[in-house]
Amino acid sequence: MNSKQIACGLVVLFVLMFIQATRWVEGLRTKMQREAEAALQAENQAAMTLSREQSQLLDLRRQSAGLMGFLKTWQPYFETIDTPQSAEVNFTMRVKESNLINLSQRFELAGVKGNASVPSMLRAYLTFEDEYARLLNWLGRTEAELPTVRVSSIHLSKGSRSSDLRMEVVLEQPLLRK
Repeated sequence: MNSKQIACGLVVLFVLMFIQATRWVEGLRTKMQREAEAALQAENQAAMTLSREQSQLLDLRRQSAGLMGFLKTWQPYFETIDTPQSAEVNFTMRVKESNLINLSQRFELAGVKGNASVPSMLRAYLTFEDEYARLLNWLGRTEAELPTVRVSSIHLSKGSRSSDLRMEVVLEQPLLRK
């Protein structure tokens, strides 16, 4: 083989390598374009989803504005007494401070069915025997000072003395934490 044939062979080899490199680069470019189009489509889909979710969020906020205001009003009352121990101590201290004749008291932690916001409550079973006016005033003050407490049951009967009243009351304190 002479040098012209070798040179022609090298030129042909370089041309073939150039064609192969061009096809390879073109394949990479096509692949990158497909990936870019897929990413753009995913971005557009995500932007549409974000827009839809934001409009749903705004709609839910608008619909729940009254409930959120209600929650903000009541939240401080629920935060002050949020554990069974704090509720029990609160009831015990109220009874001691009132100087009422307390015959018995017991506490029971109970679950609340059908309400995910308030998982449990503390029931206080209290029995008093004291003057009519003092007992009812204590109950009224308790309801006024602790608006989250509910009177579940109350039974009034005649006391041992003529001016006394026997009151058996069940108070329920909802608890946001167990």
